[in-house]
Amino acid sequence: MRQKSHFRLWLAERPYIIAIFIAALLLIWLMFGLNAEKINPDINAEKEAPIAKVKVEIINAEQVTNTITLYGRTEPNRSVTIKAQVKGAITKVHAKRGSMVKKGDIIATIALNDLPAQLEHYRTLLKQRRIEYYGAKELFDGGYQGQSALAQKLSDVTDAKAELARIENDIANTTIYAPFDGILNERFVEIGDYLKVGDNVAMIADLDPLVIRAHITENQVELVKHGQSAEISLFNKQSLTGRLRYIASVADERTNTFKAEIAIENSNFRYLAGISSEVELPVQEVSAIKVTPALLALDENGNIGVKSVVDDIVVFTKINIVKSDDSGVWLTGLGKQAKIITLGQGFVRPGDKVQAVME
Repeated sequence: MRQKSHFRLWLAERPYIIAIFIAALLLIWLMFGLNAEKINPDINAEKEAPIAKVKVEIINAEQVTNTITLYGRTEPNRSVTIKAQVKGAITKVHAKRGSMVKKGDIIATIALNDLPAQLEHYRTLLKQRRIEYYGAKELFDGGYQGQSALAQKLSDVTDAKAELARIENDIANTTIYAPFDGILNERFVEIGDYLKVGDNVAMIADLDPLVIRAHITENQVELVKHGQSAEISLFNKQSLTGRLRYIASVADERTNTFKAEIAIENSNFRYLAGISSEVELPVQEVSAIKVTPALLALDENGNIGVKSVVDDIVVFTKINIVKSDDSGVWLTGLGKQAKIITLGQGFVRPGDKVQAVME
């Protein structure tokens, strides 16, 4: 007993001996474990995790029309703000705001003021200048007057003609007409308003055809052609058909896109300008597989694709989205048929071996 107590006391004073002893035991245990694995490799196989199960569905491709989607808003085919070309007070307004007008309809009338008196004055002046010119010409023909004096009289006749034409034009401009068919969207004057030259009178918008102006990327511009049909969805849920009437030949320097115009027939002015629109331009038919957006995934590089099973191995395939709607998306890049993982794709990675269970 005394020897055991002495031994325990000796060990207590030397704890490093216990640590060395424990480390030696661990080292011997590890060495025997590695040798056992080398002798019987089936031990590792027994420790491997079981093969994951995933649900899959075989989806066949179908022919769909590839489309280019553009976004814009409806705009007038053309619009103009009519301005006063003579000064004077408004004596009468003929068209109401929001009304349809035809080319040549009177919008408003400006007071003539002294324009009729000026017209009579310059008509009389022109007669006088002509008489003086013919008299000078007779003197010139008789050798009693020089060519310079004759040229001056001709210049006086020309000046009188110009003044008379100006007055006639001013009188014509006191009646303001619609330059084309359209909607009188805004009228800026009322009876009694005094206008100076250049003041706004009215704004007329031509809504037939209605136009959607959008931009096409440099990758898309080669796929579309002038005059092709377009399917249009307005923000207010209306669906229309139009045609591509214009494609710019020069790209915008800032966005590197090409301006495009889609025209919509609007003879009764039913559709309004300023409504957000989505335009689909069909370009070609392609073979695509339809899936729900929930099946889309991203790889380590951020590429969008789907996970499928080929020979019990998970494969990630990059795809292109052809078109989409409320029921799903159409994808190209998967061939004519694919066994797509519909459940469990988040728990497996490309290259993993799986057990595929059909839905």
